[in-house]
Amino acid sequence: MAAGTTTAQLASYLRVSAYAIAFFDYLQTLPAEARLYRRQKGPFRLSVACILFIIVRYVGLLSIILGNTGFFHEFSPAACQRYFWLTPVFKLVLYMASQAILALRTYAVSRKSQMVLYILIVTYVACSVPEFISTFWKRVPFHNNGTCTSGNPPGIKIASLYYVGGLVYDVVTMILTSVYIFKFTSSSRTSLSQLMRMMLEDGIMYFIALCALNIINIIFFQSPNTALQPAASTLGMATTTIFSGRFVLNLSEHMRDGVSGDQTHSSRTPAHNTRGNAGGGSNVEDTGIVVRVMKNVITMNDMGQDDDAESRTKGSAGQWSGDEMA
Repeated sequence: MAAGTTTAQLASYLRVSAYAIAFFDYLQTLPAEARLYRRQKGPFRLSVACILFIIVRYVGLLSIILGNTGFFHEFSPAACQRYFWLTPVFKLVLYMASQAILALRTYAVSRKSQMVLYILIVTYVACSVPEFISTFWKRVPFHNNGTCTSGNPPGIKIASLYYVGGLVYDVVTMILTSVYIFKFTSSSRTSLSQLMRMMLEDGIMYFIALCALNIINIIFFQSPNTALQPAASTLGMATTTIFSGRFVLNLSEHMRDGVSGDQTHSSRTPAHNTRGNAGGGSNVEDTGIVVRVMKNVITMNDMGQDDDAESRTKGSAGQWSGDEMA
């Protein structure tokens, strides 16, 4: 009885913590959210990043509410049979949208590398398979003293595969992001730009937090204790919601505050200076294209048309190199 009480208390603390940090972050970032919406071209012309932000923001909050409602409110066995699917399904939507945000960030940092795009697509699909399987296969409701949660029955540990898929995806995208950021920085022999430092720091924070929660959930879902299995899932959803949403908001704020000044500097750099100073020119061009890609993601500019127009302008001045057209 004492062990059961301890498990219930641990689950309660973790779920209350998820509520607290998720809704505190929501209130704290409302002004930045409003500014993000103002940067869009219209209510029906939202950028991909803005759409993904809305999904992780509000599907994430809904998932936390649904998960904690099942735990803190009393359900009949019949009601639990109908209710227990809601949280896993919304959690799946949340994580897939979060992973899409990571893919956008990684693709932009790589300067729209086709190889990186293929790697991201393959990794996304491969990691989605265990997430889908663990969401729907052998998942049963746990109706304990009126609470309604879900997981695997004793002897089956498929649910933990969900977090294995998420962990693998986080590792792959973090490695790709770090490699390209340091590659461009090393090639230009300069320090990280403000934008790149922001993307790297946000990525590292997100990576550490999500990896820690994924590992905890993997351990919990390996437990035969059905009360312990979903105990940290809402905290994982809160962390995913916060860091995914904040990455988009931070990027939008950096664009608003004029980090794209590197791009302006690039356009004003004389052609002979760009060619003559390989280190400085590389840094300007490397930073400029990342800024352009990320700004297009935020404001829903036509990335293809924008790059084509800029490539024609740069080409006429002899300042575009072939690898920047990728």
